Amino acid sequence: MGHIESARSSGPLYQPKVAVVGVGNLLRGDDGVGVHLIHKLAEMVHEDWVEFIDAGTVPDVLTLLDDKVGRLILIDAANAGGEPGTIYRFGLEDIDTCPGMPISLHDISFFDNLKLVSALGKRFESVVIIGIEPESTEFGLGLSPKISAKLPEAASLVLDEMREFLKQSTEVM
Repeated sequence: MGHIESARSSGPLYQPKVAVVGVGNLLRGDDGVGVHLIHKLAEMVHEDWVEFIDAGTVPDVLTLLDDKVGRLILIDAANAGGEPGTIYRFGLEDIDTCPGMPISLHDISFFDNLKLVSALGKRFESVVIIGIEPESTEFGLGLSPKISAKLPEAASLVLDEMREFLKQSTEVM
């Protein structure tokens, strides 16, 4: 596990680094949910051990993540066949068992991105994907009311994931 330097202290913090990556197209309605949520979370959390990344429609930004990232949390719209507003939590094991699962609305899937990152020699202790079933991905700005109403619940789930990883990591030390 890597150590990060804190701007607020003189020595290393023995806390894991968490990267939360929001993916989405703000011009396609609910497809932008990952980007909207990442900005909401960045306003709520100001910790040295977490990094919020707005990946827009370029989820291959994962290749640029620093090697100190222990937990990767990806947020995107997910066409998984549920009711609009359904919030999904996927782990890598879920993707591995269902390689054809349409998790992302973008040209390159999370699974393909993670394979690329792995081929570059980067490994994360854990990867969690939070997907939100969109209501509309038609051209237009902003989220539909149904999806917008789900942001607090999705934010709470992401915060729980961050806390759980921090708790697990500090128990190991």
